[in-house]
Amino acid sequence: MYENVPATLPREFFYNLSKLQGSMAKNLIKCVADRNTGLKSGNIVNIRLPIGALLDLRSMALWFKVKTTGTNPTFPTRYSSSFIKRMSISINNVVIQSLEDYHLLYNLMADHTNKDRTKSIGGDWADNSVFWSEGSSTGSAPVAISGANSMLASTTNLTSQQFKINNFLGFLGSTTTPIIPTDRMGEVVISLTLAQEYEVLGGSAEATATTYSGNAYELDDFYLTCEALSFSDDSYYNSIGSKDLMYGFSDYIITKFATTTKTAGINCTTYVSANSIDWIAGTAVVQQTQPKTMLAYGSNGDGASANVINVYKYLSDPVTYSNNNGTSPTSGDGFFGVEAMVRDLQAIETGQFSINNKQLNYAPLNPYEIFQNNLCALGYEGIDASKNGLVDTCLSIYHYFKYYGAQFQSLSLIDKDQFNISGLSSAGSSCSINWAVKFNSSATYDITPVIIAKLSKVLHVRAGRNISVE
Repeated sequence: MYENVPATLPREFFYNLSKLQGSMAKNLIKCVADRNTGLKSGNIVNIRLPIGALLDLRSMALWFKVKTTGTNPTFPTRYSSSFIKRMSISINNVVIQSLEDYHLLYNLMADHTNKDRTKSIGGDWADNSVFWSEGSSTGSAPVAISGANSMLASTTNLTSQQFKINNFLGFLGSTTTPIIPTDRMGEVVISLTLAQEYEVLGGSAEATATTYSGNAYELDDFYLTCEALSFSDDSYYNSIGSKDLMYGFSDYIITKFATTTKTAGINCTTYVSANSIDWIAGTAVVQQTQPKTMLAYGSNGDGASANVINVYKYLSDPVTYSNNNGTSPTSGDGFFGVEAMVRDLQAIETGQFSINNKQLNYAPLNPYEIFQNNLCALGYEGIDASKNGLVDTCLSIYHYFKYYGAQFQSLSLIDKDQFNISGLSSAGSSCSINWAVKFNSSATYDITPVIIAKLSKVLHVRAGRNISVE
């Protein structure tokens, strides 16, 4: 097949001359959740994938409509996935993955991979700074498209805003074989726990101080779509036969610790037992109990139209639109998210990871060394100039540690072309992971440390729907 192509050339130059025998059919199917109307914070929603289908996980999308209520209006933070507090996946009654604080993990990773805005305009809510609408197309000419800044005091509650989640972390988004045969697996159930109001909703920039204690959201028309394949030829079905089907996928362990003050610093330890720990990361959040004003330039009582801007205007002149127009507290800038999703490492001086009491770096790293280490750990190869760069509203290292901060530590050889079990192995005995951080002594408020461990795992699907994970 490749006789005339030199082996030294990359695979993009190879010509694949084989073809699929027989015919193939592809259909978009819809899976309705067990509860699909009137869903509120804390509710658990289960979606069962059909048995006896070949499903392409790359096409999977979760759909729902959002309504917000409250005397003082609120709207959702960035990213539709922020509505998911916990995601659990079970196959044939075996839980293969359970991700706590999924929304925090998604915000952290999405802000470090800069998903293209043009790929998210269909409901992923990557930009919540502008509300777009158009008039009813009933006349003899096209109608106008209208835009409004979301932080205006005149902003109203959502009534039936369409949201979509088409990018997933964990098994649904990272499995090495994205087409799964559910006839071999049995029943696949995706279980979702919805986030609390303060983790999702933020208020607009009211002209005076406002409380949001009675605000809530409701999700309706909750369903999932996915492409299903079928072949007239039995080659695929015969080839898998009764073999042990193995699926490599990424898993995450998220551990929250007791609240500490920045003056005291962070010194926390977690224990992980896994065949392959790819990387570990530390960050911190600020505890919340109810919705507050959305963090963005023009918030904190600046509800006048002259002081309210969107992400695009902010990026047009970020020097002018800094310091939140002088209001206190001086937070927001171009973040456009709720305070519960801020990863606050502002005023960090040094950070160091240790495993089993052995430091992983020559000395505690300063903020600039931490950032460089993050680029290498996330596979940027030291160059933050590609599509997998930081979210575009992160303009400086100060913005990074104030709103998006994390310290990553790679424990594996990064290979983008294939899935490798190449991380640190602690199978059979837990390894002790310690994260120690020192802040500037003038920073005194409380933060909650979080350690995240990314693991490589393998799902085994054996004859008789025997499911196991290693």
